[in-house]
Amino acid sequence: MMKLLVLAISAFCLTQAMAVETHTADINFLHKQKEIYDLFMYVEQTDLRGADWYETGRNYDIIQHIEDYQDKEIVREFMYRFKLGMLSRKSLFSVYYKEHREELRALFKLFYTAKDFETFYKTACWCRHYINHGMFVTALTTAVMYRPDCKYIVLPPMYEVYPHLFFDNEFIQEAHRYYMSYKKRTGMKKTSGEDLFLDYSLIDRNATSQFMKWYMDKEYHLSYFTDDVGLNNYYYYLRNLFPFWINRSDVDMPKHIRGELYYYLHQQLMAHYYLERLSNGMGEIEDFDFYQSFTPGYFSNLVYGNGVSMPSRDHHSQIPSYKYKYVNEIENIESRILAAIDSGFIYDHEGKQYGLYTPEGFNYLGNLIEGNYDSCNTRFYGAIDALYRDIFSFNYDCKHKNCFIPSALQVHSTSLRDPAFYRLYKRILSYFFRYKCHLPSYTRSELEFPGIKIEDVKVDKLVTFMEPYEYFINNAVTVDTFKDGMSFTIKVKKYRLNYKPFTYHIDVKSDKNIKGVVRIFLGPSMDNDYFKDPNYMYHNWYNFVGFDKFYFDFKVGMNTIKHHSNDSMFTVNDFMGSDYFYKKLYKSIEGSEPFTYHDKGYKFPNNLYLPRGAVGGMPFKLYVFIYPFNESKTTFFDLPMFGKMMYDGKPFGFPLDRPMKPWFFDLNNMFFKDVYIHYDKNYSDYH
Repeated sequence: MMKLLVLAISAFCLTQAMAVETHTADINFLHKQKEIYDLFMYVEQTDLRGADWYETGRNYDIIQHIEDYQDKEIVREFMYRFKLGMLSRKSLFSVYYKEHREELRALFKLFYTAKDFETFYKTACWCRHYINHGMFVTALTTAVMYRPDCKYIVLPPMYEVYPHLFFDNEFIQEAHRYYMSYKKRTGMKKTSGEDLFLDYSLIDRNATSQFMKWYMDKEYHLSYFTDDVGLNNYYYYLRNLFPFWINRSDVDMPKHIRGELYYYLHQQLMAHYYLERLSNGMGEIEDFDFYQSFTPGYFSNLVYGNGVSMPSRDHHSQIPSYKYKYVNEIENIESRILAAIDSGFIYDHEGKQYGLYTPEGFNYLGNLIEGNYDSCNTRFYGAIDALYRDIFSFNYDCKHKNCFIPSALQVHSTSLRDPAFYRLYKRILSYFFRYKCHLPSYTRSELEFPGIKIEDVKVDKLVTFMEPYEYFINNAVTVDTFKDGMSFTIKVKKYRLNYKPFTYHIDVKSDKNIKGVVRIFLGPSMDNDYFKDPNYMYHNWYNFVGFDKFYFDFKVGMNTIKHHSNDSMFTVNDFMGSDYFYKKLYKSIEGSEPFTYHDKGYKFPNNLYLPRGAVGGMPFKLYVFIYPFNESKTTFFDLPMFGKMMYDGKPFGFPLDRPMKPWFFDLNNMFFKDVYIHYDKNYSDYH
């Protein structure tokens, strides 16, 4: 499992993460950072005079500089596609439309094959003029993640690049009205020599229009989670970390964990969602049948930048007849996947057999189910993830790439907002769970840690609340020039779930000096009648959220571990808004203050660390597990999204990566703790 290295300073101390390295930027890095960041500002506008990229892109000729690319055939193929006619700039883009995806791959390869940063940047400037903005942003984001000369460059949060994919149309319309009249507002009068961030307008609206509550019934109560801006931004970058449309030969990626990461990150996302359902008294996620009505509807207030509304789906809808062909295809694929899991073998395009119940077998299965470009046989096993999204999108099949209207499920920035996402991923994860249930349960010797005993676990009072948070949305409006666009700031205030930071206090007795790995999980409580079954953990192992994972050097005697919730290796704090980011960047370029950056990257938003809980307190089960650190099986690697990581040879989520027998609950190195999460409606108590 990947982890940040955390050491104990002494037997009684706060754990500290060592893997997050802080760097101070030199002037070359600062210019790179600004050049890349500028490309995302007002990205839907082509004619944005005054931007550095504008003249660079107009004057650059890719073919004349073909010697500056490592693979000239990639350049020729791209230019051939461009001359034939690629996706138009104003059309809507989705990686789930085949022609869009093929063009995206060609564009990404063009970016990635540039020999140096200067060529890469000039190519991006040229593409900023002529390529569809959705395709451009996706390719550029992935290229920056993987190009060595772009290491540590910060990308803007996607909710600032495309505000209309994160905020209801009422926000966007209000932003337009504000911009049209901003010169008349107090404090917005422009002065000579001042061209950055004179003032801002704060648009205060409820997060979701009331009519959604009427149509979506109880699903509406989960909108604080499903519509969370940081969560949807996380999912976008998560899917760009290992895009299903590239393979390991395209970029340098750790191939042995790709499929396993696809499973684990979605399993954790679903576990978070499940705990939120319990917090709202909603229970299990409903299953579905292709031949029965599909229960959850979806009515979005999102409107694409070209003015087209996002497709909706009525409550209790039948699958449209024009989707039947996909239903037939997905049933065939599903039967093949289940046969592979039960038989333990898969076959590649040439008929070569691979075993699934081998050390690398689960990674094979993950690639196969995602249908990514590392799948052993997409011709036979297909891409079931994409097919599910297509079926439940309920949008019309479009034969022309410029007329396609993607649904929420077909855009990674909006997928989590649709309740159908959680139904289809319940089905997808069930394939993995079937595989996991075929594995032998862990034995006592595989779970125990001789000489280590957890004496007690305490946590501070767990409190959640709703708080207002401001987001920078300048990209929601159209400006005359780049300078004009940087002369004001528009922010929107939206409520989100947050929690009061707390500390874990873990008392561990050791009879030796030894290094161990501490894992903390949270799951459904056994206090509820539903969870009193002795086989509770056997049936609920996949409903536990991994809260943290860190190393600790245990000394002989009693060790007291104090670990803070904000130090979790799985979460990240809020992004700096582009308005403040630019101010900091300009000051650093001018030499008035240093610009520091780190490699922690894009992770699960820390404000959703705890499930909401309930007024008066709701019971949950905290599970702490300690196992030996094995240095011989530890490997290091860099992930663009997560920074420097360590893989200790254990499956992701260990030991809750498969069903657990109840007679191991008495092991000294594991501890169950009943905790209560209190939802407080008065957020001002914590600000």
